[in-house]
Amino acid sequence: MFNFFKEKKEKKAREKHTYDLEIDNLAVPEIHTHKPETEKKESPEEEQPSVTYDTVAIPEIHIPKKKS
Repeated sequence: MFNFFKEKKEKKAREKHTYDLEIDNLAVPEIHTHKPETEKKESPEEEQPSVTYDTVAIPEIHIPKKKS
């Protein structure tokens, strides 16, 4: 019976993944979920060029939850 728990613990240790995030070119985009406190309205002369998101690559990053 104790051997069963030992095997289960060893299996869990083998399945544990380690992620190496020491990559220089990894970019995590900023995501703003609220409106800015002060919205300034730009006149047509001050309009900034917009970004077309059809050609932008957005990575999917899955961060596992910590088990307590």
